[in-house]
Amino acid sequence: MVAASTPTGRRPRRGTGDNRGVTPWTLLLPVKGGPQAKSRLGAPPGVASAIALDTLAAVLAARPVGRVVVVTADRACAQAARAAGAEVTGETRPGEGLVAAVRDGVAAVGRRRPWGLRPAAVLLADLPALRPEDLEAGLAAAAEALGQHPSAPMAVVPDADGTGTVLLAARTPAALDPAFGAGSLAEHVRRGAVRLDLDLPRLRRDVDTPADLDAALALGVGARTASALAVCTA
Repeated sequence: MVAASTPTGRRPRRGTGDNRGVTPWTLLLPVKGGPQAKSRLGAPPGVASAIALDTLAAVLAARPVGRVVVVTADRACAQAARAAGAEVTGETRPGEGLVAAVRDGVAAVGRRRPWGLRPAAVLLADLPALRPEDLEAGLAAAAEALGQHPSAPMAVVPDADGTGTVLLAARTPAALDPAFGAGSLAEHVRRGAVRLDLDLPRLRRDVDTPADLDAALALGVGARTASALAVCTA
């Protein structure tokens, strides 16, 4: 039986009344999409899409988030993201990886004021157990860390394995210096990021392998992921 959380049950809010006094964040969500997405997972493409959409649903419902920009070259993913309420920007170099996609997102965000002067973060789109409150806590910790370390350009939240990155935050989009890939946590720290080992397992549980997915299921995945997995096992 698949355990499911329901972040979609909350209406998306974009830096509105109950979040007064907090500078809204821009969240960049790079999504690979297509048949090659999450190839190591060994699941149908529909599962990878469901994971991305559950992640997006949690982001859209997080109170500190004022703008969500999905970066993708996949048409179906772009259409679903727009329907959910996110902005979408394409990749100038499809297939070049996360860093290139993030840079496309940063460029898109920087074109429009005042968002180019507000805090921004990159979140991985493979967090099926994520809930809005997890992201809210992660962004609050990042804001606090950046406030306490004025010389640090970024704050970084490690993945569950402690070697990768799930969340990379900065004071402005231009301050983001992404290094996603193998050993990204160490590289982000080398580039000056404050490491945040937060006790937020649903935020840190990215999914690349079947074992990762089992761990996410134990935490409780979103409704779309649960439904897609139910179809696979039916």
